[in-house]
Amino acid sequence: MKHTSIAVAVAMSALVAASCSSRNNASEPTGATTSIAARPSIAVVVKPAPDQPHNSRSPVKFDPCFEIGDDTITKVGFVPKTRERADQVHDGYAFISCTFERQEDVHGKTGRVGSLTISSTNVTLDEFRRREGNAATEIKVNDREAITYREPAAEACYVVMTGPDATIDMSVSSTLALTHWNACDHAQEIATIVESALPAK
Repeated sequence: MKHTSIAVAVAMSALVAASCSSRNNASEPTGATTSIAARPSIAVVVKPAPDQPHNSRSPVKFDPCFEIGDDTITKVGFVPKTRERADQVHDGYAFISCTFERQEDVHGKTGRVGSLTISSTNVTLDEFRRREGNAATEIKVNDREAITYREPAAEACYVVMTGPDATIDMSVSSTLALTHWNACDHAQEIATIVESALPAK
C-alpha cells in the first residue's frame, strides 16, 4: 500500500511538471508567431502579387497591399475596406501596387470622390527624374529623396520617393466635380504619413 501511494505521488508530480512546462512553452511565441504579430492590421485580404519576370532588375519584394496597414490608410483619409490590387508587371520592370478609394456623401449616397495608389517599384528615382524632366519638382519626404509632379487631365498628383525596393510611387487623385477635396493640395502630406509606415532605410 505504501509503495502504491508513492507511485501515485510520483505520477502526480510528473503530470504537474509537464503541465507547467507546457504552459511555459505556450507563453513563448515562436518566430512565425512573432512575425505574424508584427504585420500591420488589415481587414480586407487581397490575393498575392503576380509573378515577376526574371531580368536585370531585382524583383519587387515590398508589397503595399500587405505591408501598409488600415490605420495608415484611415489616417490619410481613405477607406481601408476598398483595398484592391493594382499591379503593373512588365518585361522590364514592375509596380506592385495597392489602391484605395476616398469616399464622401454624393447626392445622398456614399460615393467615390478620389483614389490613392501606393506602388513599390524597381524603377529608380533617377529614371523617374529623367522621364518627368522639368515637370518634376525635387522635394524631401521626411528624410527621403523624392520628386513630385502633376497630371492635370487626371486631376492627379504624384510623389515618388526612395523606397524599400527602388522607389515608392504614390498617386493621389480627386474628382473635383463631386468634392471640394483637392488631391494635389494633400499629396505631400499623405506621402509623409505613408513614408512613416515604410521599413527604415
